[in-house]
Amino acid sequence: MRKLKINWIDFEAACDGPTSETKSYLDLETGAVLVVFDETAEQLQELLAEAAPGASVESLIAQSAEPAGQKQALRDAWHVDEHLAGRVIAMAEVELRENYRDLEDFTATVPDETVRKQLVQAIQGRGAFRRFKDVIHGCFRERKLWFAFQEQRQRERAAEWLAAQDIEVEWVMPTPPLELPPRPPPRQHLLAGVLKFTRAVGQLPGVKGIALIGSLTRDEPEPKDADVLVRVSDDMDLAPLAKAGRQLGGHAQQLGRGADVFLADERGGYIGRACHWRECGPSYRASCDALHCGRRPYLHDDFRDVRLDASLIAAPPLDLWPQVRARVPVPADVDRVLLAPLRTQPEARFSAGDSA
Repeated sequence: MRKLKINWIDFEAACDGPTSETKSYLDLETGAVLVVFDETAEQLQELLAEAAPGASVESLIAQSAEPAGQKQALRDAWHVDEHLAGRVIAMAEVELRENYRDLEDFTATVPDETVRKQLVQAIQGRGAFRRFKDVIHGCFRERKLWFAFQEQRQRERAAEWLAAQDIEVEWVMPTPPLELPPRPPPRQHLLAGVLKFTRAVGQLPGVKGIALIGSLTRDEPEPKDADVLVRVSDDMDLAPLAKAGRQLGGHAQQLGRGADVFLADERGGYIGRACHWRECGPSYRASCDALHCGRRPYLHDDFRDVRLDASLIAAPPLDLWPQVRARVPVPADVDRVLLAPLRTQPEARFSAGDSA
């Protein structure tokens, strides 16, 4: 069995990206991955058909009016044409996509019992892949673990295919850049987003209160999302609130995190979450899982998936607006990044009387 060094990123992209207009090949001597567009292959044949007898292919390509990138594409197409079924083999049979067994095997490795139970339920029956990815999308740590697990399984499948070609592969990984742009700590980033959200939403007619709940209220070093609770009047227009929620979600997504805006009415009853779609209306989207999609625009009442306890709504860990109130020990970064700026607002009031 021959040993061959192959760039993993090139190999994966060639397996992931082929369409009806491209074909992928592997050079068994150099390990190079070649992707040839059908249009390029046809252009090469036209060049050859018009060439004078004895003219070299390299000279034909060099003398063409094509830009440098397309000239190299023509050279790759010629290399494939010359060596196919010998030195060069087609990669059409390589299959890297995950299968159901991958979902089962990964789920068994998830350390968080709550998430593991959600995944076990998600992969039962039809639609398992979609439900599995919906759960993973909302779990930052598990999403990172899944991507690593998925890549490892893909490499194993690729190595099996190469072994069938009598090749023992050594994957070459791209060298990361020497300097990466600094990224803010995730907690600080999420708290800054919550601060901006609170300042904007506190000015909206119909908002009765804003609170912080979830992992940001604790000393959780890697919070997966920013969760806020907003009490609203029964007649409030939720469109501007939902827009602010989408902006908070976009801010969180910059670091691969999420955000949720939970809603309660003036009587302390949970009514759902702010809709994350830009356009919302009755039956506007077939995929919407709200119980009464669009009946109240921008209210996502998915009670089958999420419910908040009445005690949490009545006494959330941290009230942000119109009064700053702490019912739990406040992490230092929460006080510095979020609460301190809110206390300086003219309309803000502060109470530590309920602090634990």
